[in-house]
Amino acid sequence: MDQLHEFQRRSTTRIVVGQGAEAKLPEVAGALRPDGVFVLHDPAVSALATRVATALRGHTIAVDGGERVKRLERVGELAARLQQSGATRGSLLIAVGGGTISDLVGFLAAVYLRGVPFVVCATTTLAACDAALGGKNGVDLGGLKNRLGTIRQPDAVIADPAWLQSLPDEAFREGLVEVVKKAAVLDATAFAELEALAPALAARDVAATTTAIERAVTMKMGIVHADETEGDRRRALNFGHTIGHALESLADGRLRHGAAVAIGMLAECRAAAVPDPVVARLRTLLRRLSVATAVPPELNQAGELWHRAQLDKKATRGNVPMYVPFAIGEGRLVSLTEPALQRALHEA
Repeated sequence: MDQLHEFQRRSTTRIVVGQGAEAKLPEVAGALRPDGVFVLHDPAVSALATRVATALRGHTIAVDGGERVKRLERVGELAARLQQSGATRGSLLIAVGGGTISDLVGFLAAVYLRGVPFVVCATTTLAACDAALGGKNGVDLGGLKNRLGTIRQPDAVIADPAWLQSLPDEAFREGLVEVVKKAAVLDATAFAELEALAPALAARDVAATTTAIERAVTMKMGIVHADETEGDRRRALNFGHTIGHALESLADGRLRHGAAVAIGMLAECRAAAVPDPVVARLRTLLRRLSVATAVPPELNQAGELWHRAQLDKKATRGNVPMYVPFAIGEGRLVSLTEPALQRALHEA
């Protein structure tokens, strides 16, 4: 891809996607006029974090990656570190890493001194296609995902496909699942485009990956602009997450988020009795992207999954909502019941 794409329609977030996006960082950061820069990063991308900090004359703070880092205690530790380093309301926090880092640092940026400037350098497909977009930040509590959180848009999100090259295949596929999720319930044209791009995406072609990220940004930010605080419209982005989060919670670190969402999408379709042709297209696309779709036998526990689904932050008064596609590109809000969950797992 020869040019960068920027997305900023009706949004406070500047989003830069494409090869060479890293070179835009000094301009993006400079526009925020920070009085100090702190680069919080996953140790796996220390080299990139060092480059960013050097370019912006900032300080680096390593933060262990993985879901287990998303704890309120860790937020407190990082806040104390910022305070000791003299961070002020004018200081800029830059998250360099994947979805867990963007969630954690976004939460920290929202609460430190009641809010400081915040930029994400998304180094995974999951962050670039979903987690870094939309302003939802959070930490886990009692084994439940994002139980404590804020809605606070980042000032900018930068996604350079060069940063994705070192990702293991399974981690690379995670973000593609989120693009499939969005297209399945929002955009039939985008879904068909993903079907056409599937071989190139599976081969990690840079141009195809960049196109997938751009489609993810367009679809997600269109929803966010219409419904920033997660009313009924934004629930479309939760396809696969109701059952997926229950599976992820039960797995306790043994199942990646993308795999949980992929399995959750098909399970939710079975639970809602989505027409077979829709399910077949969804399953085929996921498999062409080499994404697992079967419920692991050790997680096929209907009673425990139902209990965890009822604890989902979207559940109210015993109602467990799901948003599923009854036609490709056309989603609808329905309720999950325990018998429907049992049937979905039995048919898996």
